[in-house]
Amino acid sequence: MILSIHPETPQRRHLERVAELLRKDGVIAYPTDTLFGLGCLAHRKKAVDRIATIKGRDAKKPMSVLCGDFEMLCRYTRHLDTPTFRVLKQMLPGPYTALLPASREVPRYLESKGKAAHPVVGLRIPDHPFCIELVKLLGEPIITTSCNLAGEPPLESAWEIEEVLGHALDLVVDSGVPLGVGSTIVDFTGEEPALVREGAGPWPL
Repeated sequence: MILSIHPETPQRRHLERVAELLRKDGVIAYPTDTLFGLGCLAHRKKAVDRIATIKGRDAKKPMSVLCGDFEMLCRYTRHLDTPTFRVLKQMLPGPYTALLPASREVPRYLESKGKAAHPVVGLRIPDHPFCIELVKLLGEPIITTSCNLAGEPPLESAWEIEEVLGHALDLVVDSGVPLGVGSTIVDFTGEEPALVREGAGPWPL
């Protein structure tokens, strides 16, 4: 089922409907500023596992966490030093994923080790009204992972998603067309920020 939501001023009643669905372990497809994503509440492992099954990907492969603002982002990472915080403020909200040291708030199944000695989490604040307003309404983050089957290109429209994955999803949100390019991934766990993947956001800034 497709739910159309205004891309610039999301209707409160629609946001509440999506939030209620997510609180019941629902899984949705939704647009971000980069690609359509698959999402659920980050703390609902049952729903997170469902996304891995829908995509046909390794359940141990971590997914990124979508936050609504810096206050929420800071809950999911360890203490940020001033230089890192300044760079993040330039990047976010925007088409970037920041790899940061995971705080204890991050569920173990969303952590990755990478090259760091401590657990790492990918955090996003997309420049997209629906994403930001939904997460603020929920008061907690959601999962964000590209809307595609493992090894296949990302699905690019709500109608295409409904046709391919609609049977496995609780809802497809149509709220504007994403850019169509994945986020730029930057690793902040080393001595200097390091580009992991080129994407929609320029790097260096």
